[in-house]
Amino acid sequence: MCNTNMSVPTDGAVTTSQIPASEQETLVRPKPLLLKLLKSVGAQKDTYTMKEVLFYLGQYIMTKRLYDEKQQPIQMIVLTYFP
Repeated sequence: MCNTNMSVPTDGAVTTSQIPASEQETLVRPKPLLLKLLKSVGAQKDTYTMKEVLFYLGQYIMTKRLYDEKQQPIQMIVLTYFP
């Protein structure tokens, strides 16, 4: 299971380096709504590593432009963590 008590940088972004390597490789089965979201941006499996989940979430954020384009720091966070 994922540790829900991860420390978070002051800018609010969570990086994969904050997730222990053992948890990054653990396979998770997203709930149906999250799975639908992941598949909407190209995911094709039913189980994923946390790193893969974060990647597809980043793709979704970028595709839907779910960030304030006028705020450069937010753009940098999105582009840094979800290339």
